[in-house]
Amino acid sequence: MSLQNLLSKKFIWRACDLTDLPRAESASGIPTGIADLDLLLYGRGWPRDALVEVFIDVHGCGELRLLMPALRHLIREEARWIAWVNPPFVPYAPALGSMEIDVHRVLLVYPNSHREALWAMEKIVESGSCSAVLAWLSEHELKAKQLRRIQTRAKATRVWVTIFRPMQAVVDPSPAELRIRLRNLRSDAGEKTTLSILKRKGGWAVSDLPLQLQGCPDDFSAERMAGHWNQWRQVER
Repeated sequence: MSLQNLLSKKFIWRACDLTDLPRAESASGIPTGIADLDLLLYGRGWPRDALVEVFIDVHGCGELRLLMPALRHLIREEARWIAWVNPPFVPYAPALGSMEIDVHRVLLVYPNSHREALWAMEKIVESGSCSAVLAWLSEHELKAKQLRRIQTRAKATRVWVTIFRPMQAVVDPSPAELRIRLRNLRSDAGEKTTLSILKRKGGWAVSDLPLQLQGCPDDFSAERMAGHWNQWRQVER
């Protein structure tokens, strides 16, 4: 039997068959709000019990708007909190409210060091009191073993943990179940936001999926969004 004939057999599963996974598995994720992206993810959405890494060039390039539909879904579906650990800016409450995020269910944690940030993350995840944790850690102090601990605890307590990392960390190995890269690309036609899946459960990498993020104006630019971020008051260090 030739290799091609063998691969055509239904009892052999290939990563390219990800969109044909059983429906029971397709209902396990948190909807991203982007149908094309849901189809590419193993649970048809963000994992409810795993570590996700989002790689960005600059804060405010769309990383939070990417997650807002899922966070809104969790706010409606569960009574648990959403924790933000060491965000680079104080989240703007009116903006969150306009996206139907109940700020009374948002927990902000500002640690004094990387060690404190990790301790806070582990305690939050272990408590099971939060459905999602968003974290910004010190990249030069972040170790693979620390990521493994976070991944293990997320699995045990069913918490979606997302860490935002700089683009240069893409080459570093990681136990994260899902790794994605968010970029703004310039062309003669303007600027657009694209998402690449660098690592995913049940499949291989996917490059440059075009995104139209919720609340994104037609004249969106990374500089404009970074400017909005900078208008929010920075945390005193």
